[in-house]
Amino acid sequence: MAVTTPLLAHKINSPADIPPQDVHDGITRILALPEGHTRDVMLGSVLTGLLLRGPRLEEVEAAVQAATALDRSGWDFHQPPEGMRFVGYTGSGKKTFKTINLSTAAALVAATGGAHVAKLGSRSASSKTGSRDFVDLVGATSDMVPHQEMVDITAQTGFGFFSIENRVPEFDRRYGGRFQAVHALSLAFPALLSPVTCSAYVYGLSHPAVGASARLLSRLGLPDVTVINSSLGKAVQVDELIPGSTVRACRINAGDEDLTFNDEVRKGASSMPQDLMSVTQHEDPRENVAAAIRVLAGHDTSQARNAVALNAALLMVMSEAVPTVQSGIDTALTIIDAGAGLDTLQQFVRLTGGAPDKLRSLLRPVSPTALLVSPGNKEKAPC
Repeated sequence: MAVTTPLLAHKINSPADIPPQDVHDGITRILALPEGHTRDVMLGSVLTGLLLRGPRLEEVEAAVQAATALDRSGWDFHQPPEGMRFVGYTGSGKKTFKTINLSTAAALVAATGGAHVAKLGSRSASSKTGSRDFVDLVGATSDMVPHQEMVDITAQTGFGFFSIENRVPEFDRRYGGRFQAVHALSLAFPALLSPVTCSAYVYGLSHPAVGASARLLSRLGLPDVTVINSSLGKAVQVDELIPGSTVRACRINAGDEDLTFNDEVRKGASSMPQDLMSVTQHEDPRENVAAAIRVLAGHDTSQARNAVALNAALLMVMSEAVPTVQSGIDTALTIIDAGAGLDTLQQFVRLTGGAPDKLRSLLRPVSPTALLVSPGNKEKAPC
């Protein structure tokens, strides 16, 4: 007999394993409840409980399958050109230390270095500017570009942006705007929403369970996936690589963990000094994006360039554009110092039919006050 919603909530508090079918049926029943306090509390309790219980892969996998079932039948998938290795790139959000748009800047530097990065993203979730906000503020018009055309742009420039906001409308109707903390679905959900099929994936997670996340994504069909996390002390978690912090990485390729690669990523981070102020997000969303643009243009000599280079190096290795993380860091720093990443962004804006004046205006010097930790905006992203 299928488990009832109250029974699933009760089993969350038991140390015994929960049969995956019970998890799937219980989440399905919760999502089918009428909108209101009961559904929100039940969903929050179960999703948080599944994470705190281990997480246990079979249970979380069942939860992810239940969440995606609402929209999965309507998904389309586009293919990159034959022989071209696309790397899908996204993160969980909900980081407790807010940064400038490191991941989008890193994707553009990696693209300049020979990678082909499909940046998956949405508007701001827990920070001032998500990757979608970045794309809008620099003047690109990604909404007007069909997915297949964006695949072609990615093949040409090495960088493409694919919004995942409309990928799960039914799930988001029940979920959106209600959750601020990482939970069980955060281990995998955003990385599964790509409309383009990629050979490899990099997923940033604001939680230390990178091994569980990578194994889960491998079970769910991603062929070559690396999950990363940075910690600052015990409580602060970031879904990007932060130089000088405690960095975790787990790569699962064809079902096997690449321990050598994981160690390379950690060594790359430890080889750089920590300077949190250089990567701290700004209160004004436009200035937050401008800070990343200054790195791309080669105008920022702070440690922010190291943070962008470190994340770009990971992408270049995953794309097979460079052989090692250290060679990727060296290549990325050369690109940053030459301002070549900005050229790639300008080309992307032009190919999307965007407004280049917006991008140029972001390079004008301003002097806002940065915030070390910001409350961010209300959650809007799928996970």
